[in-house]
Amino acid sequence: MTRTALIAAFAFVCSSPIAFAQTPNPFSGMGRDSDKPIAIAADTTTADLRSETATYAGNVRVTQGDLKLRSDTLSIKAAKGTISRIEAKGNVVLASPQGQATGATATYDIAQREVRMGGKVVLAQGQNILRGTSLVINLATGRAALSGQGGTSGRVEGVFVPLKNPKMPAIVPKPAGEEKPAETKPSP
Repeated sequence: MTRTALIAAFAFVCSSPIAFAQTPNPFSGMGRDSDKPIAIAADTTTADLRSETATYAGNVRVTQGDLKLRSDTLSIKAAKGTISRIEAKGNVVLASPQGQATGATATYDIAQREVRMGGKVVLAQGQNILRGTSLVINLATGRAALSGQGGTSGRVEGVFVPLKNPKMPAIVPKPAGEEKPAETKPSP
């Protein structure tokens, strides 16, 4: 049975006063940088000019604004010099300032502004963790769907760590002599 958890639910839990009073959605700002340049660095690259593709290998790093992607290998499709699709494989990490997702594979469709991750997907924001088998992130809306289909349990699993309650200030006794209780005299 397919179980899908929307990160919107994650954000709802994050807004609960008991858990995560100040924790933002891990993908809330990711789409803002989609018009910024894409920088790619790797140990090696091989280009095929006829098919307008390139393959990068070894310690691959991709940056687009605050969005960062790491992987073992990376293939791009670049029609007329403009990257339209990025496919990452092996130890994939997709990170933003708000959180990160890891998995075995990721595909970034730049025109659709959508990232799809597969494998053992782990979505982390601080100590809060969600696990599943596939993750689809819409960078335009900041919404994501995590599925557990095909996994051992077929379910999405999560652990949410509540913020600790702030300590109340200690009550300090007033110095002697500042306030004296009213004296009572016995009635006659």
